[in-house]
Amino acid sequence: MKITALTSNCVDVFPEKGKVYVGGNSLNFATQCRLSGIKNISVMGAIGDDDYGKSIQEHLNKSHIDHSHLHQINAPTASNKIFINEEGDRYFKADSWQGGAFDIFRLSENDWKYLEDSTIISMPAGDPNLKELLIRRNNNQLVVIDFLDYFGITDIEKHIENIDIVFLSGKKEMLNDLEKLSVNYGKMIVATLGAEGSIAFYNNHSYVQEAIAVDKVIDTTGCGDAYQAAFSIEWLQTYDIEKAMYAGAMAASKVVAFIGGVQ
Repeated sequence: MKITALTSNCVDVFPEKGKVYVGGNSLNFATQCRLSGIKNISVMGAIGDDDYGKSIQEHLNKSHIDHSHLHQINAPTASNKIFINEEGDRYFKADSWQGGAFDIFRLSENDWKYLEDSTIISMPAGDPNLKELLIRRNNNQLVVIDFLDYFGITDIEKHIENIDIVFLSGKKEMLNDLEKLSVNYGKMIVATLGAEGSIAFYNNHSYVQEAIAVDKVIDTTGCGDAYQAAFSIEWLQTYDIEKAMYAGAMAASKVVAFIGGVQ
């Protein structure tokens, strides 16, 4: 199994804590894959020639994650300011996201060639390379896209035909529409609902997984990424959606115990 996560590699800045941690959808996803026992895991994308970029490289080296296709370019490494409320839920402000290298990076032909034999490809929906990925993907790949918590039904419908698993941080008012999308397009849609667990729609059925109980929620940053990685691996190995949801929930329950998306 070869897993490639692209192209969101950034640092998470916690102003209230005075701390900076490596993160981003792709780095978090890849790290969980390593924790799940996958050896052939890589990240793609771009970082800057700055301290943030160096910290990302150090984490990837330490975690034995291939970053031969993580390019260093003349732009600042992406960063995200994260705030945490009393319940441990993260939230953002208007100026939180600074895209830098992430916003301007486009895959080269050599990068696309590298992707051809990837078994699982993960990408956030806001990635500038999304449209091209969905054109170039092949039928032997499991392509999973994270629509996060700010893309709506229209955004999902625009791309869903070429996606195998749609993930998102869902809201209860979206669930009926998500179920209809799953039925209409024959696709799997998995919505994580925080403390209320997760729900998946597939093959005209819905599946519910309760959140795993934890002593205390410290920070929800990266929970969705960990869930998605563990879910995708279990799904590809067993094609058992309930086992996949449980694996995802277990992975997410461990991430809430510390600040940041990875340790």
